[in-house]
Amino acid sequence: MKTAFITDWLEKYGGAERVVTAINELYKFDYYYAYVNKMDHDTQLLTLGGNDVTVIESNVLKKFKYKFRLFLPIFPWIVKRFNQQTQKNKVDLVISSSWALSKGYRIGDEVHVSYLQARNFKYVWDEAALYFKGIVKLFLPVKPGLQDFDLKSAQTPDYLISNSKFVQNWVKKKYNRDSVVIYPPVEVESFEISSKKEDYFVIVGRIEPYKRFDIVIEAFNQNGKKLIVIGDGSQSRYLKKIARNNIEFIGFQKKDVIKTYLAKARAFVYAGVEDFGIALVEAHASGTPVIAYKGGAAGEIVNESNGLCYEEQTAEALNKTLDHFLSKENEYSSQEIRNSSLRFSKKRFQTEFKEYINTVMSKHKK
Repeated sequence: MKTAFITDWLEKYGGAERVVTAINELYKFDYYYAYVNKMDHDTQLLTLGGNDVTVIESNVLKKFKYKFRLFLPIFPWIVKRFNQQTQKNKVDLVISSSWALSKGYRIGDEVHVSYLQARNFKYVWDEAALYFKGIVKLFLPVKPGLQDFDLKSAQTPDYLISNSKFVQNWVKKKYNRDSVVIYPPVEVESFEISSKKEDYFVIVGRIEPYKRFDIVIEAFNQNGKKLIVIGDGSQSRYLKKIARNNIEFIGFQKKDVIKTYLAKARAFVYAGVEDFGIALVEAHASGTPVIAYKGGAAGEIVNESNGLCYEEQTAEALNKTLDHFLSKENEYSSQEIRNSSLRFSKKRFQTEFKEYINTVMSKHKK
């Protein structure tokens, strides 16, 4: 059986790339595709599960790989061209990892299973104001065409897998398609509980507008409690300017440093809308409660035994929930919180994913 794997682009190694790694540890594909590949050899090797292979890129975008997002208005044409570019590579099965383009791959009658890493093209559907802050008016003329393209692309795969119930519901609403849920893998075994908590709260992630770090900063400006901010991004400079002295930005950190901060924190705080929320699970794996906005998939991860959710995406709502947390902080069990993270393990993901692919392919045996 001939197989191919395709993902949108290979850049940094983050949560989505860990899913790609877990899939590629299960299979050795005949063809590997990415519309753009910006990874060095070692990072690509890690991402593709140790498979030392050549990744076929878009002939169009690889010439402009460091500015490829500027080509957003013509992404539909680029997908069509890439399908033509790889037309001769006939396969029986395509597995795609998609947050924008890959689900639209089709060259023949192959079975296509697409793992949706997020609400696809969410900056076209839901969050244009956050992603295109300041230039939204320039984006508006191409928005309807991109939505139409994405809707048609979503009909291409034979089977869809959503990474959360939140995304599953979104897929049904936007695409009118059913999907199964397989939660992404989190390396929960690599995190440990600390025997002693310290007097600070923590937030970890890319400091970008859609992550809503601004709400967390505003809340801690108001409450005066110590907050450690781990990560970097386009909003870092602005948020540092408005943050008070109780808030410390320590920038990008290696995983071992992050693990220590997570384990010793009183709680992990978050205000974004997450399609899944790997950072929330990592906090739980460290035995640390999570205080998160209930929008997105947070409600699938956080419950009364491992943290609290708040209903409104505001600093005031966060602080009100933080006060509630402080009134019951001693009731939490670090071990119980850690145990709640184990259902998101990498082994569980790989077992569920492989079983699903086997079930799908058994329906298509010739």
